[in-house]
Amino acid sequence: MAILSCIDAWLGKQKALALTFGDWEHSYNDLPRWLEAVKESNPGTIVQYIASPCMVDGVQDNSCYTLDRVFWSFKPCIDGFNFCKPIVQVDGTFLIGRYHGTLLTATAQDGNRNIFPLAFVIVEGETREALIWFFQLLRQYVTPHSNLCMITDRGTDIISALQFEEVGWEGEGLVSVYCIRHIASNFNKKFKNVELKRQLINMAYEMKQPIVQAKLSVMRSEFKQAFSWIDRIPLEKWTQAYDGGKRYGHMTTNLAECINSVLKGARSLPISALVKATFEKTKTWFNVENSEFDVQELATPQHGRRPQSYTVRLNDWWCDCGHFQALRLPCGHVIVVCSSCHLQMTTFIDPVYNLHTIRKAYQVEFHPVQNEDYWSTYTGPNFIPEPHMRHKNSGRPITTCLHNEMDQSIQNKTKRCSYYRNEGHNRGNCPFRQ
Repeated sequence: MAILSCIDAWLGKQKALALTFGDWEHSYNDLPRWLEAVKESNPGTIVQYIASPCMVDGVQDNSCYTLDRVFWSFKPCIDGFNFCKPIVQVDGTFLIGRYHGTLLTATAQDGNRNIFPLAFVIVEGETREALIWFFQLLRQYVTPHSNLCMITDRGTDIISALQFEEVGWEGEGLVSVYCIRHIASNFNKKFKNVELKRQLINMAYEMKQPIVQAKLSVMRSEFKQAFSWIDRIPLEKWTQAYDGGKRYGHMTTNLAECINSVLKGARSLPISALVKATFEKTKTWFNVENSEFDVQELATPQHGRRPQSYTVRLNDWWCDCGHFQALRLPCGHVIVVCSSCHLQMTTFIDPVYNLHTIRKAYQVEFHPVQNEDYWSTYTGPNFIPEPHMRHKNSGRPITTCLHNEMDQSIQNKTKRCSYYRNEGHNRGNCPFRQ
């Protein structure tokens, strides 16, 4: 049996990818056509390129260009960011296909803690020039808002790019802060002290300024070099207690790293397939609340129940079990859907059950009736009862109630004593009655 070398396996993988997703070189030519189709179907989608004319025998060929960078942001993401937390996390990951490059992603989060992709870019690497280009487009087309917080690592190129005047990230209300994981990693490389690194992370997450200062004082007295290192970084850049609430509790760039993890398999694909993967994955996140869900109930042989399937339509407030639409409260199947899709279950509770609504039913105050001396003079007619409606003075009252099966006693029902609820006797001859 022939044994394949690593290079043979790699070449075989490239051929398989080319057969499935198209040729690598042709993929670059297909990319602009596909992105134009996206812009037509989603008007407002932003696509920007940087390309260089090809040189043929020393002569510039203006009909063919080498793609250096491409930036794209889908219109639904741009509009949806208006309703997300005012934070942006940026992180990059390497492409591992036939051609080198770096995929940078900008990510936010909605109020339900769902990851919200904002923009993508493929560049030659995380260089200062590439980052400046990315941040300029991000600021101009996707995040032109005020009062935004950018969370990045503490790379020198990123810091330099954000401070570049044309990037526009130094305005009023715009701040950039650092990921504590990157700071802690650099700190540990410098001092090789895991326990000190843990203390640094705890300080970053601490919410009370006096406690942060107390811990820094201890570090200053016991680890002067470590304190000198961290003291060069402003507290508002790495601690939650001093960030003014700008970070919304986000201390890392985990959101952007999660996007990179989701796209891990796509990083080895031809460029057109990679960009399509970002579109398809993002589209499924936006459509999750408009989809139908199939919930499977397991069989319970001890109760004689077979496996059953229930369709849940959240937008229609419908479940096949009937409880959801009848009671206007989430049934067990709706709860399962909300849990798996990270949706707030309270969204699907009728407002009539809301405590605020219930309180409104009783918010109008009853005023006590004043003393009779303060009553207004009544000028209306006097009233008397209907004589025929008067009960007879003697004799057993005649009932006019119409009896039905609800008024009939249950046949063969065991009678119990109304005192002690024991069977076999009634309250009249109860042996325990004193």
